[in-house]
Amino acid sequence: MTAPRPSWQRLLLATLLALFALLLGATLSSLLPEAWRRGVPTGMGYLAPMSYLITAGCMALGGALAGHRFVIIAVGLSVALWTSTLVMLAGVGGLQPDGASPLSQVLRGNALNMLLSVAAATLGTLAGARWRAQRRARSAPAS
Repeated sequence: MTAPRPSWQRLLLATLLALFALLLGATLSSLLPEAWRRGVPTGMGYLAPMSYLITAGCMALGGALAGHRFVIIAVGLSVALWTSTLVMLAGVGGLQPDGASPLSQVLRGNALNMLLSVAAATLGTLAGARWRAQRRARSAPAS
């Protein structure tokens, strides 16, 4: 027997909860010590480990509420947030003197960060969905 599919209302509630948690997490992360918030420089730009933890935790909430079907939404939210961030950063960059596209430069500097954020969202959602499945299995009556 398979687990019942979550209703669209449950998916919507999980999405709103995850977005609110992301906003709250980003706001509260500014209270953390500077050393925890500092990016890690790499050859492909700066990485933000604290951001990945916050993303995974927030998407775990969505997964715990809506189950494994929330993975698609979590990945979609991550990609949408990163897309808007990249477009905004490219707009701030303006035209480059060498004629290069500012979007390609911004994407090059943030591609690994974006990939790791999407991975954190996926893993967080799967962890939340697994927790939900285990909780439901424990509370199910024995036959």
